[in-house]
Parts: sequence; structure tokens; C-alpha cells
Amino acid sequence: MLTDEIVDPAIDTTGRRWQLFQFIGPILGVILVIVTIAMVTLYTYRTMREGAITLSRNLLRSQQRYITEEVSHYLSPATGISFMASNMLTGDDQKQNVATFMTLGRSVLRDMPHVDSFYLADDQGHFWMTSRRDDDYEETTMQMEDGAPYYRHKVTDKDGRFISTDRFSAEGYDPRLRLWYKKAVERESRTPDRRLFWTAPYLHLSTRQFIVTASLAFQALDGHKIVFAINISLNQLTKFVNSLKVGKSGQAVIVDLDGHVIAGHNMADIGKPGFDAANVRLDPKTQPVFVRALDVFRVMGDGSGLVHTRGLNYVTIAAAMPLAKRSWVLLLNAPENDFANFTQVVKHQTLYFSIIIVGLALVLAAGLIYQGRRVENLQKKLGSFATERKEDNIILLKIINTTGLLDPSKEQPYLCEALADRSVARRVSIWRLLSDGNRLLCEDMFDRERNAHRLGMELTKTGHPGLFECLEDGHLIDVPNAEDDPRLQSVQRVVMRMIDTHHLVLLPILEEHHLVGAIMVEDPNQITESERVMTLVASILAVRFGQAQEEDKHTQEASPLPPSVAQQASAPQSRPPMRIIEGFLLRSGEEEHHPNDLPESGLYPSVPIMVLEFSEAYSANHDAARVMLDLVSELTDKIQAIAREHKLFSVQVAGNRFIFLGSCSQTADSEGAANIADAAIGIREACLMTISQTNTRLMFRIGIDVGAVLVARLGQKRDVFNLWGEGLTMAGALAHNVPDGGQIQVSDRAYQVLQGVFLFRLRGEFFLPGSGIANSYILAGKGDIGATDKT
Repeated sequence: MLTDEIVDPAIDTTGRRWQLFQFIGPILGVILVIVTIAMVTLYTYRTMREGAITLSRNLLRSQQRYITEEVSHYLSPATGISFMASNMLTGDDQKQNVATFMTLGRSVLRDMPHVDSFYLADDQGHFWMTSRRDDDYEETTMQMEDGAPYYRHKVTDKDGRFISTDRFSAEGYDPRLRLWYKKAVERESRTPDRRLFWTAPYLHLSTRQFIVTASLAFQALDGHKIVFAINISLNQLTKFVNSLKVGKSGQAVIVDLDGHVIAGHNMADIGKPGFDAANVRLDPKTQPVFVRALDVFRVMGDGSGLVHTRGLNYVTIAAAMPLAKRSWVLLLNAPENDFANFTQVVKHQTLYFSIIIVGLALVLAAGLIYQGRRVENLQKKLGSFATERKEDNIILLKIINTTGLLDPSKEQPYLCEALADRSVARRVSIWRLLSDGNRLLCEDMFDRERNAHRLGMELTKTGHPGLFECLEDGHLIDVPNAEDDPRLQSVQRVVMRMIDTHHLVLLPILEEHHLVGAIMVEDPNQITESERVMTLVASILAVRFGQAQEEDKHTQEASPLPPSVAQQASAPQSRPPMRIIEGFLLRSGEEEHHPNDLPESGLYPSVPIMVLEFSEAYSANHDAARVMLDLVSELTDKIQAIAREHKLFSVQVAGNRFIFLGSCSQTADSEGAANIADAAIGIREACLMTISQTNTRLMFRIGIDVGAVLVARLGQKRDVFNLWGEGLTMAGALAHNVPDGGQIQVSDRAYQVLQGVFLFRLRGEFFLPGSGIANSYILAGKGDIGATDKT
């Protein structure tokens, strides 16, 4: 037994208990005093502060009700006058209606200075307006003169007597396309309390007034729709809000739910040249109280609150001011000190009396807090450790219960998935060292973000000597950036660059101290927590790979190469000269080419390119393959003829894909893009007609893009034309991802070039790896010149 576990029964524990009580007693006494002082102080302060704040809130609510009532009176003419006009302007005599409208406008403008102007329009495109011009009134009529639309301005006095007239061109103006007209017509069938449409405030360019428009649609006796609109200036509203006094130094402002200022001191420069009243917003730097109050209103609705900023407490009031389409919000704030300054004095005095006791209490409590924090941290670590062990045990249990775990002939994709999930890595791969010791074969590679497996990649010792050197050391290697490590740069470029990973953890797999494979973990976030699982998986893989190597050796020993074969393999043989067969159905220029006829190597920023992809084009049955080849040959002849007919630059065959170039120049060529779209439509029709006459599963898809490509002239004579790059990748991806066979999918860039000539429909968002999300379109056919596309 250890000596520190021996207990002497003769020792009196009473003294220790008393010492403990002496230590705890003063602490409890200090805490009791602090709590008592704090409670009395807090109660007194809260009572006085709440009384002052309640008083301030009541004052602000009274101010808020007063402002709300004033704003309602300010905007009320819009409702009354609009419905009055709907009863006065419904006659079947248009001239009489216009005269009544002008008389009504002059009367209201004369008596209501905050009303800016009136509009009147019908469903035939007629438009009338009445507004102020200095001390007189301007009556505007849009009419046809000399075969063109003009605004005829007639200036009258308050009694309607003629003063002067002038006119301006109204080319391109149609009141039926204006927001106030369209929205009013949409609301015509609603109940009376919801028929009136309010626009968002905007700056009237001619009068320099910040206005809001209210419009109402109704039907005249002759069956035509009429829209009456009234424009109310908000300049006077700003002057009214700025004149308010909230407490000693408080402020008021009217905003919409997006933070745009409708009225307040932000709009003090309204009407001055260069001031954009429509884009004035609450400034978080200079108006943090209003910004915070608006945020609270969006969540909580109407009410009061306290906002602390710049070392001060502010009492705030936020109240909605409904206005049909959008709501306006009235915000008021005032510093708490304006109403409760005496409570601050009491608070400071109490603080001075209590500071010494509180300081002592803090010193005594610091030790207890420190010890408590240590215990808490220890408990958290123990809990985290237990959680990690539980997660590891769950993963290990699933691995152990996997059928055929040690059988190398059965694939085990869960091993990579378990490592990826436990290490929270972007990708995990398992590599087996082949029996020659010079090659690593990828048994499984799991991309966690895409939830996809792949295999079959091979890394050789001659191509990646640094990788094999790291593995032969036998230790786990953690490289934050493989691109900066000379030993692993080749691995980063060949394996990791395809998904743009950099952090690499490399664990050798050893069987009896001999290398048999490796585990690669890319961009892990919890590598330390996953070491236990990685070690177990490496042990399992060591058994699997060791068995696989033994089987490979037995297979080689059981069937050695005959001597004649070995001699033939070792002896140099004469090889026929290599022939380069270019897969071109159409080359640029004439039939016979000279290397100089090809485009110069380099980057071509805007090349119209199309990819035609055949699916289900392979069959292992000889008869079916012959039928398929005859069908593809027939289609190829038609495709070649169509390409020549539309004067395409080139057509190249690559496997089951045809690559078409409309042109190949350094400048954008809309004609080449149009030619390739015409050819796509012709090829689609020819292919559909031919395939429909044959019992085959062959189908095709077409993708078109206008993008950048790299052009190269290859070969010793520089007579082989090749291209690759973003445009070809995009066109290929568009072809491969067409939703249905026989369709033509077009990128957003190609759509922008072709939209004026061809008809499209929007397919939706299209994801291209490495480029992101963009819109794609389905090419329906060719439209009339000048017609707009139907998306």
C-alpha cells in the first residue's frame, strides 16, 4: 500500500474542520455583505430608473401619436381626392372629363401646397397632367402632332385663363408602362381600402421635389379604363419632422423597412443640386441608435426599448405607419440622461461607497473562480475525450462488422468514408503498393463534399520519388501545404490540384515493417482526433494488401513467361512509323492545307464553339455494333454537309463527340456564333429524322458556348490543329448535362450574343466545376430578325 493512502486513526480531524470553517466563514460573510449592498443599490437604482424611463416613454409615445396623426393628415388628400376623382371622371365625354380633371387639379394645387401634381391616363395611351409653374399652373396633354407624339404645355392662371403654350417631344413615353399605372390596374378589383396603390418615394426631376405617388384605377361609362394619380411632395414633411423637439437633444426620423429615409434631418439638403434623395439611408456610423431601433422593430414590431451606444443609453420608440404597398416606420430617440440624470448621481454615490468592499470580495472570489475554471475545463476535456472515444468506438464497430473485411478481393468503400467523416477531410484515398514495389495503385478515393468514390489512379516511383521516400520512413507525415514541400509537389500537382486541396496527411501502411500501401488525407480539420481510427484502418489494410501481394507473387511464379516470349520482350523490335490521323471532318480554308493556313497558337478570348455528344453509341454485340456504325457514318455525312453549308470554321471528331468552331479570330464574331447556331438547328433536325427511322437507342445532345480557348499548332511540321480551354469545357459540360436527348443547351455568354436572332427558353441554373453557377438556355429555333427572344 502507498504511504499516502495510510490513515492514522489517532489524528484529530476537528482542527482541520475548524480551519476549513475559518477559511470559508469570512468568504461567506464578505459575499453576504456584497450581496446585501448590491441588492439594496440595485433595487434603489432600478426603481428610480424605471420611473424616469416610464416617464420618458410616455412623453415619447405622446410625441409619436402626434407625429403619426400629422403624417396621416399630410397624406390623407391622396385617398379622398382619388376616390372623388373616380366619381367625377367616369363620363363618356373625354373632353369634359379632361376639363374637369384640370379644374380639380388647379383647385387642389391652390389650397394644398404639399400636393405636387396630378396624372390622368387611359388604356388607349392618352396622358394628361396638371402641376404648378411658379405662381401659375401648367396643364399638359400628350397628343400627336406632325405624325409624332408631343407634350403640349398650356400655362394658365388660377382661374384657368390662358397665358402661354409650348411643346416638347414625347417620343418613347407610354403611361401604360409606368409602375403607377400598371399597379393601379392590378388593384382595381380589390376592396376600396386596398385599391389605392402607393409608389416608393422618388425624386421628381422637373420640380426637384421628393414625392410619393398614389394611383387609383376605375372604368368610365364608355368602357375604357382610367387611372388617376396624385403626387404628394415629402419636402414639407421633412421640414415638419426636423422642427420637432424630442426631449433636450432627441431626434425623430421616418424611414421604410429597408432603412431608406423618408423624412428627417438626413434630408436637410433636399432640393439642392447633386443631392439624391431617393438613395438616402440610415448611416450606421452616425445613427447607430436609429439603426438598432429599426432592427428591433423588424423583429418585435411596435414598441419602446433601450439602446446602448457611444457610452450612453437611449430611449427609443418605433411605430409603424402603414402605407399600402410598403410600411413607413417612425423612429424617435432621446438620451436617457435627458429624463433620468438624477438617477446617475445616486448610482455614482452608491458605487463609491461600495467599491472598497466589492474590491475585497473580488480578490477573495478570484481564487475560487480560478479553481472553478480549472475544474470546469478539466471536466470539459474529459467529456470531449469520452465523446471522441464513443465516436471512435461506433466507427470501429462498423468497420469490424463489415463482411469480408480482410478479403482483398472484396471492395470496402466504407473505410475511406469512415476516415473522411472522422477527420472531417475534403478527400481520403487508399493506395496499394504493387508487387514490383515501384507503383502505387489507388484502391479507393472518396470525395466527402461530392459523396463520390473513384479508383484506378496510379503513381510511379520514377514520377514521384519524393512520395516513396516519405513512405519508406514509415512515419505519419503532416504537410500543411504540399505545394511548398519538394518531396510532395508532384503529388499536389497530379492528385490534389484537381479539387484544389493543399493540406496533406500521409500515413504509410506497413506489414511486418515492410511498406505495402499508404493512406492520404487531404485538407483534414480533425486529424489529431482521427489518429486512433487511422491506425486501426492502416492495420486492416496492411493485412489486406499483404495478402494481395502474396497472391500476385504466387500468380507470377505459377505462370512464368516462356523463354521465347521473354526474349521477344527484351529484344528491340522494329516498329512501323507513327501516323497521326487528324479527326477533322472540316478544316479551315481549302481541301489541301498548308501549315500556314492554320490559326496562330495562342489565346483566343471569344470563340463560338459547339460540342455534339452521342450517347448509347457503344455495343458489345457485333451485329448491333455494325448497325450503330452505319448509322453514325450516315449521320456524319449529313453533319459534314451541314457544316460546309453554314461555312463553319472546322469540325473535329473526338470519340463520341464532334467539336465545331464557328470561327477562330482574336475579335468577337457574332456571325460565326450565328452560323454555329444555324448549324446546330440543322444537325438536330437531321439527326432526329435519321434516328427516328431506325430501331436504335442512339441519342445525341448539343452544347454551345462563346468563350476563351487555347489554340496550338502541334507536331514536327506544326500542321496539327488542336484547342482546349474554358470554352470547350463549358460546351462539353452543357452537352453532357442536357436534360433531354435531342436538345441544344446554350450558355449565358452564347445567349447574350444570339438572343436577338434565335428563340430560347430558360433552363435554369447550371453548375460547372471550377466556374460556379450560371444560367443556361435551351435553343428552340430561329426567330425573325429583330424579334425579342422568349425565355
